[in-house]
Amino acid sequence: MEQAKGSLLGVLAMFFAVILGIFLMVASCGAAEEEAARSNCDTGSSSRPSPGRATGVSKPMRTGTFEFTSGYGSRTDPLTGETAMHEGVDLAADDGTPIYAYAPGVVIAAGGAGGFGQWIVIDHNLDGQIVSTVYGHMWDATKFVKTGDQVLAGQQIAEVGSNGESTGAHLHFEYWIGGHRDFHGGTSTDPKPIVEAAPEPGEATTPGEQSTSAAPAPNADLAAAVTPGGSLPPLPASVGSEEHLQVASIRVARAVLSKFPQLQTIGGWRPDGGGYNDHPDGRAVDIMIPNYSSGEGVELGTQINDYVLNNAETFGVEYTIWRQTYYTPGGEASPMEDRGGDTANHMDHVHVTTFQSGFPNGSEAFSAPPGGGPSRSGAVNCGQQMGGGVDNLAPGRVPAEYEPWLRRAGTMCPQISSALLAGDQKQESQFNRFAQSPPPANAKGPAQFIDDTWPAYGQDDDGNGQISPFDIGDATMAQARYFCENARTIDAAIDAGTVHPGPEGPVGLYVAAYNAGVGAVLTAGGMPSGGDYTTQTAPYVTAVLEYARQFQAAGF
Repeated sequence: MEQAKGSLLGVLAMFFAVILGIFLMVASCGAAEEEAARSNCDTGSSSRPSPGRATGVSKPMRTGTFEFTSGYGSRTDPLTGETAMHEGVDLAADDGTPIYAYAPGVVIAAGGAGGFGQWIVIDHNLDGQIVSTVYGHMWDATKFVKTGDQVLAGQQIAEVGSNGESTGAHLHFEYWIGGHRDFHGGTSTDPKPIVEAAPEPGEATTPGEQSTSAAPAPNADLAAAVTPGGSLPPLPASVGSEEHLQVASIRVARAVLSKFPQLQTIGGWRPDGGGYNDHPDGRAVDIMIPNYSSGEGVELGTQINDYVLNNAETFGVEYTIWRQTYYTPGGEASPMEDRGGDTANHMDHVHVTTFQSGFPNGSEAFSAPPGGGPSRSGAVNCGQQMGGGVDNLAPGRVPAEYEPWLRRAGTMCPQISSALLAGDQKQESQFNRFAQSPPPANAKGPAQFIDDTWPAYGQDDDGNGQISPFDIGDATMAQARYFCENARTIDAAIDAGTVHPGPEGPVGLYVAAYNAGVGAVLTAGGMPSGGDYTTQTAPYVTAVLEYARQFQAAGF
């Protein structure tokens, strides 16, 4: 947090950095830890799959199992008696009634959510526009998806409950055009006519059959192939060609596209390999990253690179290149020479080279790897997954009262994650909600906000009637808002070429901005250095990122 916290915090930051250094020298990772870490890296489907459709839309509950009760709009809250906006509709039903996803999409939140008790938020791409649907009040034990899961239209995602601020079992359902306000700043609309017009689960329409059903996300028809064992469809011609590719390269291309359907271009065979024979041999693919220089683009490329490496044995991967860095499944990353230009330096795409696997004869069954997949390396490459807008916090890693808020806040924008926010709070306050630094800073609470900064980011997120930096919910959501605002500013400067990330990537700059202020990053054109920046900010960044890595893996 940007504030003069005095020499005491500088000393503490250096102390933590030293302790972390000692920890890193003696730490080791066992097999159980590796598996737990892999499960946190994986963005695959839930362990409880259920049927659904890769296109179209579906009612969130079957006709006859529910009735509409409280509608959309201003109403008198049945619990508080106060007049407030009801952003969705309530579908009363028996406890345990199945709840289904409205459309294909990606789960961006699944966990504790204040008055909802538990909620699920799904992002959909409908007719080229982001739409979010919200499902509230289910019990934790009957929530069958997690953040990062890809879901299908009509796929069961939960069961009806009466969790949180509820007077009886029901589903609270919302529909947000432009995405949910907490994540995208969109606008809610009355979902009742949308629910009434949608077909029953399992009978999802395709675009054009129903006016409220918009076109699916690009390549959304590939979502079904995420399920292990399912046959992966060929690359659409609009994305790339499989001509002259060997079997292993085809499987990589198909699996990556099914895992990351937002991709638009995958390059393959070409006669000129620029002095290398992998492309002319059909052993390489180039996975082009949309908006590759933005923080979101960097995170997407990193997730793809990690996915390929974590499944290297299944895919038959020899090596990858991403952002001017070589990666081998069984070894350390190493820098690539400067070849001049973003494409030549692999800044705009993930390059994957596979071992010789022969050419297809028509009998191959191309399927996605099961689960997260084994890795040839001794450790799972999660180190760079500090952002991505994901809930990657391992269970039980932080105090129980902090966990639901960190999970919710970590998905607020694509540049952060729940583990990153947890790492920052540990460094700031050691999870002490009553922490307060001495004058003149007077930084307060778990996220250590100063009085000048707090009003711009603090809100009554926990609904207790006060906006306080000492409230865990208020502080954590404000921390995420501040991180996201700084990240957007830094990403714009990176795009403009006035700021250049260091070895930690853009996320290191986001953390530095939280400590030293975004102005320090912009002025330095990257990681600030000299004076307090060297003695306080640099150790702070190191500590936060290391804590974040620990929080998204097993053991401590």
